[in-house]
Amino acid sequence: MKIQLPRQSALLSIAAALSGALILAACGGGGGGGQPTPEPTPAPTSSAVIIGTAAYGAAVANATIRITDRTGASACTNDPITTDASGAYRCSLSAASQAPFAVLVTDPDNLVNPMISILSTKPATGSETTANVTPLTTAIAAQLDTNKDPFALIKDPAALANVSVSTLNTIKANVIQQLASVLTDAGVDPATFDPISTPFTGGNRTGVDKMLDQVRVTFDNGAPQLSNVLNPGAPSVPMAGITTAPAVAVSAVTTTFTLAELDFAKTELERCFAVPAATRAPNPDTTNRLLNGVATECQDFVASAGDAPNVNIDFLHNGYAPEAYFYGLLTSSDMDGAKVSLPELLRYTTRSDGRDEALINIKFRDKNGYIDNRILTAKKFPGSRTSGTQWWLIGNQRSYDAFIRSSVRQREQMISQSVLDSTTTFNNAARSRFETGLEIFIQRPNNGGTVNFNNNPNGNGIRYVRVKGPGLPTAGLVYADVAANLPQSWMGILNATGTIPNDTTSTQQFAGMNGVGVTSNIFNIQRTQGITGTQAFTIRPNPNQSAANQAANTPQWAHPAMYGAAPSNTWTFDLSQAPVWSLYNFEVFNGTSTVANTTFTARIVTPIMPAAFAATQQWNAFTAASRALVSDGAVATSSVDIAWTQNTLAERIGSINAYSFSSSGLINSSSLNVPKGTFIRNAPAVGGQFPAISISNNQNGRTLQIRHSMLDGSYKDHMIQFN
Repeated sequence: MKIQLPRQSALLSIAAALSGALILAACGGGGGGGQPTPEPTPAPTSSAVIIGTAAYGAAVANATIRITDRTGASACTNDPITTDASGAYRCSLSAASQAPFAVLVTDPDNLVNPMISILSTKPATGSETTANVTPLTTAIAAQLDTNKDPFALIKDPAALANVSVSTLNTIKANVIQQLASVLTDAGVDPATFDPISTPFTGGNRTGVDKMLDQVRVTFDNGAPQLSNVLNPGAPSVPMAGITTAPAVAVSAVTTTFTLAELDFAKTELERCFAVPAATRAPNPDTTNRLLNGVATECQDFVASAGDAPNVNIDFLHNGYAPEAYFYGLLTSSDMDGAKVSLPELLRYTTRSDGRDEALINIKFRDKNGYIDNRILTAKKFPGSRTSGTQWWLIGNQRSYDAFIRSSVRQREQMISQSVLDSTTTFNNAARSRFETGLEIFIQRPNNGGTVNFNNNPNGNGIRYVRVKGPGLPTAGLVYADVAANLPQSWMGILNATGTIPNDTTSTQQFAGMNGVGVTSNIFNIQRTQGITGTQAFTIRPNPNQSAANQAANTPQWAHPAMYGAAPSNTWTFDLSQAPVWSLYNFEVFNGTSTVANTTFTARIVTPIMPAAFAATQQWNAFTAASRALVSDGAVATSSVDIAWTQNTLAERIGSINAYSFSSSGLINSSSLNVPKGTFIRNAPAVGGQFPAISISNNQNGRTLQIRHSMLDGSYKDHMIQFN
């Protein structure tokens, strides 16, 4: 059972502010029936106060609040501030502080992305003003910036100082107009609602909090978009700015439903992880990654046909039965006492069988503070439990370990620009840029010489997979296994022509066998001219080569010929053609068959980011020592230390990799996880040494990669490379 700690009422908060101290209510004694002790008259507070709630529907508890004023200075006398269990905070402003104010919320666990709110005026001395911080207020802050960067006003105090009160009020009024029907449905009067200043209690699932539960904020095409997760059939709409925009659709749910029904995922998982690993998963089969039974506390959240009344489906996710899918979590002692966030609802639908399904994002933190998440489908089976929720996790019901997600990358070329400009030696070296596209993961089959560690027998016979859908080449991308000596778990792009090799007359073709090799599974759609200044916000047309050269050399880059258009040096892909929730079709080819043996579908749950918007994202920085490892003169080595500094607004680094190539072939590292609090990780070469690199040798190259821990269903990495 979920226990919610209610926030103090607004009345008590005001009383506390006026008294300048906590007012303790008198407790009545034994039977005398005497008059209650009168409370003292509150004394006026000596400062102006900002209060508010940090929430995204669920409250952001124990988060850090920092409020800066127009000069960039800390505005609160009690800085830093920590939110309470319901996301509430309180700031006593210093006398010298000046409006406007920027209110920044960061979650120490990184389970919730940073959020921001802008307060345009300073409350009078002795009074309070509310400044809530939510995804909605964060998007409103983005509308105040030319590049739609919600944190630009934190980075540039001069920009904050220039915030126009009238502009901010206009944006808020237009957003309220967009949300009017949703607000009314949630029991909130649009005429009295203000997204920044209307008080509410985080996590109580009523009123403003109920609205936040269902209104999803995304950044499609680099600008804020609003949609209703309870009405997935309605398209998202641009968020209003200084001009009006279309209304957000109201809920389309026709059955009785409250988001609290989905809290079973938190309740049951925490009940399971409260049991020590040795008890919750006794005698695991470590060779085959199977469990020989689990504790009863871990059996009441996953669907199993016949185990409960009216449940007629077994959990299956990416080809894994429950014990295989949850094996790592159930057997790890690090998960003892793990804390799980309230599930984030991403999409709610009613299936043809009349039963409701919900796509939910479950985020958690282990005992060491390491964060992770699972995006899973839950289904409602009425009558399956005698009381409480009727929902169970069922997974995506796919038989293969595969998915597709939006990707963004910061790529830095360590060969100096002067060398690149003065010689043709490194013409093929990638320039520094931001890249965005789609990452398509397909688990490598056993026939490539690697072991499928997740015990998914469906993947063992895969030879090729063809993927089609919005943003991909019309004929489809074909994926194949990579060279057996490469320590990676994913198949790579073989071609962008959709052609399935005829294996009855030739041996299997492997991705990454053309000289230095291309083992990428990311299909890049856009890139910028650079990573600094105006070049970071300018799209570089791609590619600037013939269709024939494109098909042969860089099938991982979008080209007009792939979409039936004439090659052009000015062509760029229109991202509106691949919106969020786009559906993609996977065709699986087993053995020597050139006809698909089976098909399945998958969706992207976060929009593809415009490359020119990537510079507004938060990035961690490689250290000078790591940069030296991919600079001119770096010697051959059997391992490299990959190190970085943490940007407080950026996600943590979840894993690292090192790659290299030479005339002898590819030498890479394995993908290595990064524990919480670690900012350096050694990456050993697998099967040889990383070769020396030099501007006198264009045959060798080296790349270091850090991957951010993304909990929204997207992919983000940062690479520094030589050649």
